[in-house]
Amino acid sequence: MSAESKRIIIFYINEYGGHSRAALNIKEAFEYRHSTLEVLGINGLGYFYPRGEKIVDFAYSTVIKHIPSFWGRIYDRKRVIKKLTPLQAVVNRVAFRKLNLLIKRFSPSCFVATQAFPCGVVADFKEKYGLKIPLIAVVTDYLPHRFWIHPGVDKYVVACHEAKNILVREGVKEEKINILGIPISVKFSHSFLRKEIAKELGLVADIPSVLVMGGGWGLGPLEEVAKHLDDLEQNLQIITVCGRNKKAYDWLVNNRHEFKKPIFSFGYIDYVNKLMDFSDIIITKAGGITVSEALAKGLAMIITNPIPGQEERNVNYLLQKEAIMKVDGASQIKEAVKVLMEDKKSMYHLKERAKHISFIDSSLRIVDLVLKTMS
Repeated sequence: MSAESKRIIIFYINEYGGHSRAALNIKEAFEYRHSTLEVLGINGLGYFYPRGEKIVDFAYSTVIKHIPSFWGRIYDRKRVIKKLTPLQAVVNRVAFRKLNLLIKRFSPSCFVATQAFPCGVVADFKEKYGLKIPLIAVVTDYLPHRFWIHPGVDKYVVACHEAKNILVREGVKEEKINILGIPISVKFSHSFLRKEIAKELGLVADIPSVLVMGGGWGLGPLEEVAKHLDDLEQNLQIITVCGRNKKAYDWLVNNRHEFKKPIFSFGYIDYVNKLMDFSDIIITKAGGITVSEALAKGLAMIITNPIPGQEERNVNYLLQKEAIMKVDGASQIKEAVKVLMEDKKSMYHLKERAKHISFIDSSLRIVDLVLKTMS
């Protein structure tokens, strides 16, 4: 089978989270590098269990919003994983039938997974039926959890040496692990001039800007953060990206005239790269994709309200690398921004550390690995 006739399936879960963005970024990189390849992106949870997806999404969002400490207690715990293993076998019965039909219909040459659940389904299927189609696991946070680990995975993509060391300690062969970064859009390999962005998006070109983001779902106290920034003495503009959080977006737009500083609000957009090119400081949650994008653009980053579990691990890794500032809640953001605005040395240090640990071409590197693995 020639390179042009090969087909790739990329599995993710949830249409608007970081896992789906990672999958879209890899698919985009395939189109950029080899436009003749056929790449199919599939929401694994939605495909295998369409009814169960809504229940899982509701349960996860409820826990994260209302009892995040509970998620932190069960995240990546050996005893929790051990108890769930028998359930996995039951769950796989339905998934295997659908996966078998998908393989017959699409004839993939490679599987890529940006989330552990569909990765585990494919890995279990491979092991049970002796399937030889390679499976590449792309970890979308800085440190992997145990649900990723399976002998049916042929290659792992991780963001750093620390992640590689964790997998090796858990028994993964070193030659299977590739440090290529978390997949961000190829758009981030290009830069735009500040004046051009200001003209295109109606921003103010000649004053510093602080970008406030809450991921695809617009999580976090965006309105409160904006109000704290408005109280600063320093001359700056506020840019908020609310994602799917329509309530926050509507409030910020309807109340923009109450702000002393220029404030610009956006919903779910596909030009975050331009806003990052334009901005000096970013305030965000600690999702792997958003953080990787900000690192690639060399932004001074302030992290607040990380979700216990994966985001806390991201924060701990980035603090160790001196690439971020962490604050405990929206009320401390004002002082953190003030420090960075007044201490240019601290601002420069964060920007330089960000660039040092970033992978600006991560998705293209992953595409090259997939093509090499298939050949």
